[in-house]
Amino acid sequence: MRTRAPPPRDGAILRSVKSDDPARRRALRSAAARLFREVGYAGATVRDIARAVGIQSGSIFYYYGTKEDILVDVMDEGLARFVRAAERPIGVVSDPRERLRAMIVGHLEALHGRSDEVAVVLSEWRSLSARSRRRIVKQRDRVDAMWDEALGAAAQAGLVGGDTKLLRLALLGAMNWSLQWYTPRGRLTIEAMADRLLALVLREPARRTRRPAGGAGR
Repeated sequence: MRTRAPPPRDGAILRSVKSDDPARRRALRSAAARLFREVGYAGATVRDIARAVGIQSGSIFYYYGTKEDILVDVMDEGLARFVRAAERPIGVVSDPRERLRAMIVGHLEALHGRSDEVAVVLSEWRSLSARSRRRIVKQRDRVDAMWDEALGAAAQAGLVGGDTKLLRLALLGAMNWSLQWYTPRGRLTIEAMADRLLALVLREPARRTRRPAGGAGR
C-alpha cells in the first residue's frame, strides 16, 4: 500500500513550486508579506496565510516546500524592486548628480509603493537559515554594487567626498528608516524628500527648489 509523503521539512529551498499558476502564487506571496509585516515571520502561521487567500493550509505545500520558502520568495520580490529602482537610471541618466537623485527617488518609491515585501526585507533577515540568507545576500549585493558605482562616479565628479561605502550605508539606512515615519498622505512628497536627502550628501551649494507646504511627512 502506498503512503502519502509528508510535507517537506523546514530548510528545503524551493523544492515544490507549482509553475503553472503564477496568480495563486503571487496571491500567497502577497498575503504572506502582509502577515509577516504585521505580526512577524514567527507570528504568522501557514494556516494564517492559507486562510488569507481562501485555501486549506495543506494546499500551500503544493506551491511552496516550506514556510521559509515563502519568506525567501517574499524577500526576493522585495529586493527585486530595489534592483529595478537602482538599474532604471543606468544608460539613461549620464550626469552623476541626476543619476544619484534618480536612484534616491526610485528607492523611496520602492519603499513606499506596495511596501509589504520591502518591509519584510528590512525586518526578517534573522529569520532566514544560513542557506537562505546566502541566496538573499546575492540580491542585496547587486543593489549595493550599483549604489557604490553611482556614489563613486559622484565622488569623481567632486560631488561627494569621504568614504563612499560608508556614505552608501548611511544614505540607504536613512531612506529605509523612513518606513517608520513617512506617509505618502502627508505634506512631504517623495520628490521633495529625495531633494532634501540629496542636499545632505552633496558638496555643492543647495539648489533652489520649490519648497512644499509644511516640513514633515506625517
